[in-house]
Amino acid sequence: MKNFSMLFVFCLCLNFIYAQQPESTEILGDDLPVYTQRKNIPKFAPTGLVFRNFQFQYERVLSRKFSAALTYSNLPQGDFPFQDLIVESAGDEEDISRYIENTSLRYSSFTPEIRFYLGKGYAKGFYLAPFYRHTEYKIKDINFYYDTDEGGENMVDTGGDLSSNTFGLQIGSQFKLDNRLVLDWFIVGPHYGSSNGDLAGTSKEPLSEGEQRSLEQTLEDIDLPMGDFSYTVTSEGARIKVDGPWAGIRAGLALGYRF
Repeated sequence: MKNFSMLFVFCLCLNFIYAQQPESTEILGDDLPVYTQRKNIPKFAPTGLVFRNFQFQYERVLSRKFSAALTYSNLPQGDFPFQDLIVESAGDEEDISRYIENTSLRYSSFTPEIRFYLGKGYAKGFYLAPFYRHTEYKIKDINFYYDTDEGGENMVDTGGDLSSNTFGLQIGSQFKLDNRLVLDWFIVGPHYGSSNGDLAGTSKEPLSEGEQRSLEQTLEDIDLPMGDFSYTVTSEGARIKVDGPWAGIRAGLALGYRF
């Protein structure tokens, strides 16, 4: 419900901004009359399918230089993407790979942006786009191992929810393929902000004090590439609180249809 409220507010703002824009009659090229009449551009990003990410965008031309866009991305529950990259950036490859080898992830994000076109405009050419992104993650089956009193090894299966809020600047270029088809190239879009979330893992059997200390040591030794976390270990298992910086990069290609 929170995300739908954000979407509704964004659409109201878009309509208000558009209502303030006078219609342009300036002729800058042979194809501009077509572009000024076709102000709606729904898009789909096929490059995201490589990571099973379904990404859709709607762009509305507001004036010669400005447009507004809203992007929705959805990653269905499945294997953890970029696992090798995360292992490499974390440093301790053997331990991190054990933690996330069974992990599954689902996420969805909403990204509103305002685009400023540097060339002829009307949603054509190079652009700069400040944006905000809200992302929600559902994580399952992170395995944290500990030594048992009997000299063996056991694990706590952990999962939970995490969300992030980031702001960034997208640099891109939109090309005309024909009178209706466009290709949108998201060249690079770094973004930075904060994250928060809760993960919980329950042990199948009560943990002794020695096993609790072993699990605490496992959690203490984890060095995440981004984000900070604190943890509490009891005889029932572990509870992890994520609260810290979050960063990412937007890039890819999308195909659109003007009408």
